[in-house]
Amino acid sequence: MKRAWLLWMVLVLPVIQADEAVRVVELDAAAVARAGIVVRPVLERTFGEQIRIVGEIVRSPGTTVTLRAILHSRILEVLVSPGERVRANQSLVLLHSHELHQMEAELITLEEKRKLLESRLEAGRQLYAIDGISRVELEQREQQLMATKIEIDQRRHELIDLGYSAQQIEALLARREAEGRLMLRAPESGVMLELLVQRHDWVQEFSPLLVVGDPAEIELSVQIPPAESSRVRPGDTVEFVPVGQPELASRARVVTRVPTVDPTTRTVALRAQIVERADGLYPGLFVEGVLTHGSARSSASVPESAVTRLGEQDYVFVRTGGGRFEARPVSLGRFNDTRYEIKQGVVPGEQVVVQGVFVLKSVLITGQGGE
Repeated sequence: MKRAWLLWMVLVLPVIQADEAVRVVELDAAAVARAGIVVRPVLERTFGEQIRIVGEIVRSPGTTVTLRAILHSRILEVLVSPGERVRANQSLVLLHSHELHQMEAELITLEEKRKLLESRLEAGRQLYAIDGISRVELEQREQQLMATKIEIDQRRHELIDLGYSAQQIEALLARREAEGRLMLRAPESGVMLELLVQRHDWVQEFSPLLVVGDPAEIELSVQIPPAESSRVRPGDTVEFVPVGQPELASRARVVTRVPTVDPTTRTVALRAQIVERADGLYPGLFVEGVLTHGSARSSASVPESAVTRLGEQDYVFVRTGGGRFEARPVSLGRFNDTRYEIKQGVVPGEQVVVQGVFVLKSVLITGQGGE
């Protein structure tokens, strides 16, 4: 034990003394690149009572439209690709349905029946005028025509609900031939976010086919323990990172709390609006982080990866220009699972090293700043 202590004194003490004498590392551009050094600005963040959270990036409610197949159908053609921008009423998917074919055939048949009944009614009126038929028989012919018109109107509305236009229905009746094909069109302008089918697929009734919307409209869905939910308020800050991607650190603010408990996860759901968004966030990413609530303070902060320890002091490396990095002593405050509060040593806006810290620390210790 005594030998290990003496060895520590021999190896580590000179390192501490060297650090106190030299606080700057200078590297040329090639060395910076080889070291994989990445810098980020010191940010002002809110520190207070905190709750650890998990969540998921989701699309904001009301910003997407899902197009569905109302009937059991087969996909004949897909005319768009994911990521493609589409305009309102643009053709998207052509499908075929046996049920649709039957509906078209019924409408054509009813329309022909209507014409026949109108001719029969007109003949009946002429006969009634010369006492050729009774009033009861004439009324029966009128009722038959009225019932047929009601059926036609019902079939027309069914086709309109499926996506037919009035012009398409008139074209169907003009050609007097059922096809069972239907072109689905974009209900509004946007971006094709999801394409859930491909050519020749069979889809069930009400199956989703594609999603159109704005890819920029995302928010954070957060789960917290039920016991913590009573303390959360709209406006509370959520700092989060996608799992395994700390470089995509972002921030959100609680919008509302849903007072229900998920029966599977036993957590309460929160919606949070993303107010500081890193590039690379998209729906489906799972995140982790902290929610700050209650009395809080705003302070300078840096990612956990930026802080290193030399001797008895915590340091960050501040880039002061080009390949020049200053080892700056800092006083740490609270930690929120992703970032340290910095009470003293750096100010918001300064650039600190968040990747490559170990390399700079090694160079500083060995005194080989030009290598």
